[in-house]
Amino acid sequence: MDRLRRQLAHWQAKVAAEANNATAWFNLGWWSNKAGLYTQAVKAYEASVSLGISEPEEAMSNLASVYSERLANAPMAVHWLDRALEIRPDYYQALFNRAHIAEQTGDRDLACQLFARAAKLSPGDPSALARLVEADPELTMASGVAKKLSELAGTDVDALIGLARLQEREGHYVKAWESLIKANEADRLKQPAWSSSQCRHQMISQLETFPLPDVLSLSEDSAPVFILGMLRTGSTLLEQIHAAHARFKPLGESEFWPREIHSLGGGMLKPGRQPSPTQRAEIKARWEKHLHERSIPVGVRVTDKRPDNLFHIATILDVLPDARILVTERDWRDTLVSVYGTRLHAQHGYATDPAAIADHTHLCHQIADFWVEAFPDRVKKVSYEALVDDPHSTLEALFVWLGEQWDPSCLEFYKLNNSVRTASVWQVREPLGSGRKGRWRLYEEPLRQLFGAALDDPFPPKLLS
Repeated sequence: MDRLRRQLAHWQAKVAAEANNATAWFNLGWWSNKAGLYTQAVKAYEASVSLGISEPEEAMSNLASVYSERLANAPMAVHWLDRALEIRPDYYQALFNRAHIAEQTGDRDLACQLFARAAKLSPGDPSALARLVEADPELTMASGVAKKLSELAGTDVDALIGLARLQEREGHYVKAWESLIKANEADRLKQPAWSSSQCRHQMISQLETFPLPDVLSLSEDSAPVFILGMLRTGSTLLEQIHAAHARFKPLGESEFWPREIHSLGGGMLKPGRQPSPTQRAEIKARWEKHLHERSIPVGVRVTDKRPDNLFHIATILDVLPDARILVTERDWRDTLVSVYGTRLHAQHGYATDPAAIADHTHLCHQIADFWVEAFPDRVKKVSYEALVDDPHSTLEALFVWLGEQWDPSCLEFYKLNNSVRTASVWQVREPLGSGRKGRWRLYEEPLRQLFGAALDDPFPPKLLS
């Protein structure tokens, strides 16, 4: 953090002294983005382009990333990527990112076309091919894509996961599981796995001893809704359903609260210190600025869908006592298969080991139970299975709890063309249906070898200590 502040101050001074230095403006944009100063980053990158920086396509691609990933402004991201590709049509990063935005906005045809082009530009990199597999449900093991993935799948994680998708698609479940085992073993060689059991006692003790926030206000006019819980339990689906409601606008997986938790001495699983009254007011002011930067209209409620905010409910309710918390839960066996088959950030080290995934899911249930019991009018569980089995009744009751009227448009969430920036990008472009349940049974044999009788328990087992 000290280095970040020093670099930021250095480049701010540099552009103040040399206002026409395009490289200085580029570096200010880079460090501003890293510091979370996204509006400043945009202005700095734009200045570097207008001042004629060499290789402007890199600045344009970086600008697009800030707009897409930080400011949730896909149209502006597309604008800058298209400009970059006009200058250099073979610029891989811009082409891949343009495909990524087509994917995020549900444009399947364009995503397939662009990922295929990107794969040809970088034939030794399986990333674009793996994304093409996700985007194109018609691809089979007989395709050239599958052949290329097989050639690259020695120890490459993306290639192995892409191959597993194709193998599962054609019913080759034993081979698909073997591919996932190899993928996760390869990931563990780069980043050792860890289990949340290592800090379970500390986290539960913190919950039991942490001063509970004073949640008294019942205002609902603009109260934000936080959607959180274990990964791959339907949080993206639930946010997309809210996005179809006239009263809500999605923030996606905002980095706002993890950044604030870090400033309070916390981490992904570690709650931060309780903020002082002054800090609480400052965080709330930054939150309001965060919403303003994302052009949230007055009177519209936001959803913030960041799964690991589950571990920071205390801070969220302390700063925003009107907030409502929705914790998504799903059959732990389906959750496990989905997590194990998705390449997650290295911070989710539990995700490469089935026992650790089950154990982490158990911990998430413990934490959710604590908060539902403590604040039943502020924290509510939402069952993934209830959503797909009886969506109308489940959602109507949920919106009543949130203080909102039922909007039938919520059942047509899959028609939205908004930007979705999670691994569930294609799933939320499809209607609800029972086909979303029971995937774990495809892999029952290897799961039975791992979990034995515990596999029949509907509640996630606590396996590690």
